[in-house]
Amino acid sequence: MLRKKSLWIFTIVSCCAIYAGIPVIWLVARPNESTGELLMVASVLLAVSLVMIRIGRVRVEIHDGGLRLVGVLGRDWIPWGAYLLVETDGELVVRARGERSYAVSAFSGSLIEEMLKARGRSRNVRAGEAIRAAARSAPAEARRDRDVVSKSWELIPADLLLAQVPVCLALTQSGIVPM
Repeated sequence: MLRKKSLWIFTIVSCCAIYAGIPVIWLVARPNESTGELLMVASVLLAVSLVMIRIGRVRVEIHDGGLRLVGVLGRDWIPWGAYLLVETDGELVVRARGERSYAVSAFSGSLIEEMLKARGRSRNVRAGEAIRAAARSAPAEARRDRDVVSKSWELIPADLLLAQVPVCLALTQSGIVPM
């Protein structure tokens, strides 16, 4: 599995800060603010944590049969039979048959990546080398499959964090929870 550890660590730290901050905000601001306003602030913070979780899950998985590119919203399966090459100029791009190209959001270009590349420590180059090595050592039966499978939207358990937004909105607009 290939991912940027800094992004993954940032996601964990930010989500923990949000989850720890919600009760603190609730306890500190409770006497001065209405319950409905605090409920909406907590709802927005939970929605922000969902965005952070989706950003932190991006990665490239190398399997015997091909590559699985996990993005923010979905995933793509590129079997070794459809794989053509990987480019590491700025960002990591996987090229597949049919002139399809997949920019891997886990390894997008950045100023930090350019500085690392100048020093010979580029994460994108190392990830590209790992993908090339896996493609060279792929078994013959894995090279027969040429069908790329893409899921544009994938439901993950963290998506349940969005269920609280309409509930909180309904509670505050109906007057059950005072604004």
